[in-house]
Amino acid sequence: MRKTIAMLICLALMLSLLPGCAARPEPAPAETEPVPAETPAAAAETEVPAETEAIPEPTEEIAPEETRGHYRFQPKVCSSYMTEVFGEARTETWFSLVDALMAGETSFACPDEDTYWWVMGQYPDRCFPVLKDLIFYGPDVDHPVKDGVAEFTYTVPKEEAAARIADYVALVEDILNETLRDDYSDAEKALALYLYFSHHYVYDYESARPDFAPTYLSSYRVLTTGTGICQEFSVAYSYLLLQAGVDAGVMSGHCSWTPEGHQWSYVKINGHNFHIDPTFVISDQDSLRYFMMTDEQRETDGFLRNDFVICSHYANDHPHPDYAADDDSFREIWRGRFAEFDHETCTLTYSFYDEQAEEQTASFDYTGW
Repeated sequence: MRKTIAMLICLALMLSLLPGCAARPEPAPAETEPVPAETPAAAAETEVPAETEAIPEPTEEIAPEETRGHYRFQPKVCSSYMTEVFGEARTETWFSLVDALMAGETSFACPDEDTYWWVMGQYPDRCFPVLKDLIFYGPDVDHPVKDGVAEFTYTVPKEEAAARIADYVALVEDILNETLRDDYSDAEKALALYLYFSHHYVYDYESARPDFAPTYLSSYRVLTTGTGICQEFSVAYSYLLLQAGVDAGVMSGHCSWTPEGHQWSYVKINGHNFHIDPTFVISDQDSLRYFMMTDEQRETDGFLRNDFVICSHYANDHPHPDYAADDDSFREIWRGRFAEFDHETCTLTYSFYDEQAEEQTASFDYTGW
């Protein structure tokens, strides 16, 4: 009976996704356990081949250019924000699931069913996006955890899953190594990827139509097709930062002048929190207005701090710090449009229009960042 109910809930949630830039609601938890993740119900019936090899670890490539990075894919990443919101036990359980998956296994250490539902429902899309399409709940939905061990199934044969993960690993490594240098600071990594989004991705206006309810949203879609909306861009941007060693999660809120919601990235650099909006810069190419924002700067777009939701709409169900972004070190550049930055001198050059509407050029010293 519980299995039938879980499948019906999944189907209902897929049909109820908000369109456009409205922040997509997470599956609401039941009183005893969170509702399963938004995955096609048919996946629960998928047959899984019994004997297959473990998923290979990513291989390191020699970079041909001196400026090319040497980043290697990290299967186990998670933001400190997500761990603080959901708890260390759930993050450790997620890492256990990833270890099992990378070894070609289908069972992993999990303390209880409550942890199982949260992990399966919240972590894959944010912390290993390709898995949203590839894994599903274990065969026994009524009792997914037995004696500290949980199971998951694949939506495709394991060989296909391994191939798709390998392709995904290569894609992520290529983006990082073509965009970032090994010696970039965290702020430079954030800026380089911010500009990468500005020039490489396109907003999906079809999915943003008020009368259109998309049935599939995923950060994986952004990275593989180059198109998406805010719920996807924010997760994809934060995920790439995590892969590059920068702490990053997602934040959402409703704009005061429109009923639609929005989601963007929230990063921690040099111990300070900042808002970064990889969606807005796509339509306002090279604008620095949405980079390293404070709460105050975010509010200039109508997103009020008392309406912010960190990581997930379940954040209020779990104790976590009262996050604040109040370092305005980058205030000067918010008026400008990116021109170039010099890693050696820590100088960012940008253009802006003065009071006489004449274009000017200025330099910003970001030494220490």
